[in-house]
Amino acid sequence: MEKFNVEKEKCIACKACVRTAPENFKIENGKAIVFKQPENKTELSNSQRAMDICPTKAIFSKKSEPITGDSKIRETLEKYPHLKKVLLKISPKFKTMQNPVMWNTIAKYATFKNAAKMAGVSLCEILHAINKELGLEKELYTLFPECIKDTKPKYNSTEIAWEEPETIMKIQKHEVETLTLIVNQIENLKPGKSLVFEGEIDPEPIIKVIESHKFLYNLNKINPYKTRISVYNKPLKLKNNKDYEILDVRKMQQDPFDIIIKKAYSLDPGEGFILVQTFVPTPLINMLDGMGFDAEVKEINPYEVQVYFTRRIENDINNYNYSDKPTVTIQSATPVGYPIIMRLLQSKKLKQVVNIKELKIWEETEKHLGWIINKKADISFSALITASKLKDMDVKMPVVFVWDNFTILTRGYIAKSLEDLKGRKIHIPLFEDAPPAKITRYLIEAKGLNIKDFEFTYGNPFGRPKQIMMDFLSGKVDTVLLREPEAGFVIKALEESNITYSELSYGKIWNEINEGFGLLPNAGVVFKGELVREYPEIVKIVLEELKAAIEWVNSNKKEAAKLSFDMMRAPIKNVEKFIERVTFKYIFGKELEDKVYKFYDILIKNNIISATLDEKLMEIFKI
Repeated sequence: MEKFNVEKEKCIACKACVRTAPENFKIENGKAIVFKQPENKTELSNSQRAMDICPTKAIFSKKSEPITGDSKIRETLEKYPHLKKVLLKISPKFKTMQNPVMWNTIAKYATFKNAAKMAGVSLCEILHAINKELGLEKELYTLFPECIKDTKPKYNSTEIAWEEPETIMKIQKHEVETLTLIVNQIENLKPGKSLVFEGEIDPEPIIKVIESHKFLYNLNKINPYKTRISVYNKPLKLKNNKDYEILDVRKMQQDPFDIIIKKAYSLDPGEGFILVQTFVPTPLINMLDGMGFDAEVKEINPYEVQVYFTRRIENDINNYNYSDKPTVTIQSATPVGYPIIMRLLQSKKLKQVVNIKELKIWEETEKHLGWIINKKADISFSALITASKLKDMDVKMPVVFVWDNFTILTRGYIAKSLEDLKGRKIHIPLFEDAPPAKITRYLIEAKGLNIKDFEFTYGNPFGRPKQIMMDFLSGKVDTVLLREPEAGFVIKALEESNITYSELSYGKIWNEINEGFGLLPNAGVVFKGELVREYPEIVKIVLEELKAAIEWVNSNKKEAAKLSFDMMRAPIKNVEKFIERVTFKYIFGKELEDKVYKFYDILIKNNIISATLDEKLMEIFKI
């Protein structure tokens, strides 16, 4: 039966696993542990669900599938990040895999068989070490002959029908550094151009990079010590839009925004896709226009609109240079940043300096933390309190731009103070040990009230703001803690229905307790440390464009609502209400450091977060 374990470094003690599989998980010394392995189908099912919902992916299972010579490096290390240390012990050459270029290219396609050749290490040694770490030695022995079986890969080599360059790259010896140079040349190969290199080359990982770009190539194995590869990037030309992939978002249950953006950024100039919607998605058309897409709208019937998006060729040829552009994954913990993100994506400057691999807006707020911890996200829009959990991680949070974001709303009765909530069931996002609940308890006790007079309820395993909002609008519940944009959406709906409500702002209550504190910080932008180190000028541009986007949203609230309502799946008037209420303010540098220090000092002294307010923690906010 499947066995489970917990990586303590990743665990944030959210107790989701304990609530889901109490027969197998418990909290011990502030971390989740597996105190008993599953012994029946029910326990196994619950433990598997606990692993799936763990926001930081701290829970992993030991399965019967060992790592073999044909396993891909990046795929394996993303699943088992702790294996990086094992590989580094075997050979320091594996450190080059931490290079962003190598990680996004070679590591993505190379197998451990390729890695053994590059590092000059026995494949057996690598496989034994990493499978032992995973507790899969027995399974490896069963498959061992297949793991090291030398099979010749099939290549789609074609006859040379293109003009080759006069200069040929001569490769003296195939090493990791040489591989990086070759990949860089391939990544920068412009349309209509070719390149040739020959020498002592292991072609497999290189061919996978070439094929990922859909380039033509000719492979010639001259002798055991000399291989010649000719690569050709075909000239750009427009595709027939009838062949475009169709994205029908009318019945999608999930938010289509990240799917659309990911698709748009995956296309080469001249390529496109067809978006099917029930209305003309003007905000999306405007946003993608800023990203270099032309749009042709066809209204098929009253319930179907087709938009043909084509990535323009002219503009992209001028900037067709991958060498200075990192490929990044962007995520946001909440929808509050939608208007800013939509405006940011229109930035031509941003488009020139980064390639966006993926953009994810989470409804399950807690899951974004897993992407930071597991280094899946390069840029994250995240809560300030989250940064206290990232003290030992390689991240930077140089800017906070969302302030005074939480409020308690009531209907059916008027609450003028926290005291009026006595005896009411307060519905709170996330879970009982999460910051929203802890800050609520702090505010109540700081006001001199008895916490036992108040009742709190959460979802299982997590309270979702969207569900809390819907229950409140339907009258199912009468007291809720909401953030923006949900608070703004609710208030607009209540006002239109002439339903009496009351609001208690956490920012206001906080300042009554902590006189003169000012704006209550909520969220900012988190960068992966290696992005800051490797591309400081690009990070500077991203921050400049973020600031410009914030200023534009603050000055153009109606236009910002029109730009983002489609992706937020809310009426323009509701989005405009939320933008009118939310406080977007770009704070950085010394001003941010002083504010964060005061904020964390209060949180730590009142046991809201468990952290040490030292220089190491404050370094996160310096860049």
